[in-house]
Amino acid sequence: MTSLYDFSRITTREALTAVLGIDETMLDLVLTFQPPIDSPTAKNSPEAIKTITIPVFLRHRVPKKNRNRGFRTVWEPILLKSSYKGLARKLDAFFRHHLVGYPHESAFGYRPGRNIRENAQVHAGSARILSLDLADFFPNISKGHIKKLFLAMGVNATVSDLLSRFVTIEGALALGLPTSPVLSNAIALPIDLDLGILADQSNARYSRYADDITFSGNGELPTLERIEDCLRQHGFQIAEGKTRWSKRGQSHYVTGLSVSDPAQPHVPRDRKQALRQQLYYMEKFGIDDHFRRIGTNDSDVIQQALNSIDGMVKFVAHHEPCIAAPLKMQWNEILRVNGKKPSFKPKKQNREPFYIFVDEAEFKRAGTTVLALAMSVSQHEERIVQETREVLEAEMQDFWAAGNIDALRKRGLHFADATEDLRHSYVKRLASMPFEGYVAFHPCADPRNYEDTYLRLLGAMISRRLIAAESQFVCLYFEENSKVSQEAVRSLVQCAHDQLKRANNRHPKLCVVKFVSKPNFGISVPDFLLGVLGKYLHSKPAAAGGPEPRDRLMFDRLRDKYRLILDLSTWTEYSRRQPIEPWQ
Repeated sequence: MTSLYDFSRITTREALTAVLGIDETMLDLVLTFQPPIDSPTAKNSPEAIKTITIPVFLRHRVPKKNRNRGFRTVWEPILLKSSYKGLARKLDAFFRHHLVGYPHESAFGYRPGRNIRENAQVHAGSARILSLDLADFFPNISKGHIKKLFLAMGVNATVSDLLSRFVTIEGALALGLPTSPVLSNAIALPIDLDLGILADQSNARYSRYADDITFSGNGELPTLERIEDCLRQHGFQIAEGKTRWSKRGQSHYVTGLSVSDPAQPHVPRDRKQALRQQLYYMEKFGIDDHFRRIGTNDSDVIQQALNSIDGMVKFVAHHEPCIAAPLKMQWNEILRVNGKKPSFKPKKQNREPFYIFVDEAEFKRAGTTVLALAMSVSQHEERIVQETREVLEAEMQDFWAAGNIDALRKRGLHFADATEDLRHSYVKRLASMPFEGYVAFHPCADPRNYEDTYLRLLGAMISRRLIAAESQFVCLYFEENSKVSQEAVRSLVQCAHDQLKRANNRHPKLCVVKFVSKPNFGISVPDFLLGVLGKYLHSKPAAAGGPEPRDRLMFDRLRDKYRLILDLSTWTEYSRRQPIEPWQ
């Protein structure tokens, strides 16, 4: 993995765009981005909203917990979300192999497998606690800080400059970009090292969750003066009014959880009591009557409150394992009796249309046939078709190209018919195309179960894809398959769309299903997603001291395009955080 994500190997702008999975035009859009004077999320006329296509970034103003402190600006990378998520994964791997001490053991924020509970556990049962916040944590991490970090790690000066500009907005780390958490933990590493030493000198414990710093112990804790001096040396300071001291017998809280119990952190008592009270009255009077009794009659407001309570139930259940099962059972029964469920009202149906291409393939696993279904989702159908056409035409016009030209002419760009060189060319192009990939698979040992298995795979994915594709309309293109009824496919998709609509959940205004045959440039994308995945799943590890096998490198080039891979036999979801491994 070290050789794959060693950014010091990159020396040109062209090589960087390949790693980012974007083209030169997209890179320039980000580097020249100027935040609008007015937020795109401000109130606009319906006419103005309809003119919005797909912005590079969307700015959200989120009220802070203390509304007197104003708003927090959060940036959402609409156009290049997958690229930023992929870069975050690559940077994390780069730092783990090339930045000594990263990630620091006391850093709990933005790390897979760690959360506020693990952070609070460090301080459970301590006699004394000192909590403080860093002022303007992300805004204080400048483009210069990040460039300096890359240069110190041996990254080329030009590449360091381009990367630091790509991951910042208005010259600073931006809240909301997927790369910001990884970079913040790398930049804060010297702080964690120094504050950790400071804690050791006082026989205290130290942890940091993003900008939330905590010291705890049974004796004297480090003084504020020494902490402030340490932070000042690294260009940070304590947020005004955000310092909290507590001792045993008082309310002991760390990242929102009570740590008075030495055994484990707990959700604060008042929050649990408020939840129990809500559930009690909803059981007694029913959901609608309960809210009417407290003066709420608007169905939209009730639904929002229902969503909020559902979130609180999940929060308490996660942090209080002992009461999780009965709590979730009680809540589910309340929802069942009242015919309710959490849902989110459509808000983005003016967005550009989505195009979903669907293809299937068969793998072998331990001698058993496995049916796999892949979807590629994009709002840029024309670009995907054009770039696929360019790759195919270049191959067919090359006098010296190997392979079966007649097969390519008849079936188009199809993984099974493509040579290794053509596969490499198209996969390299796919890495920078604007789409997301989703795959589901399940054993299908008996050919008589083929259609049922196909529909199960489709059913497992379609609702979530329609929710995510909330827009003017969605067009789904399925490759024709004689083993699967077209009417059954149409019915399943329409049923999923209708259910979302009845529940007033997010969904596209219109849903269209079409069936196409090869050659089809759009179908080439899921076809290759399946082909590359299949090769990877059957690949063997590298020989000792040898290079990584080509099939694994090919998959890794597209790894960030696979947003989700679902093993339906176990309902195991594989993603960037939980990568799928080869079967052999």
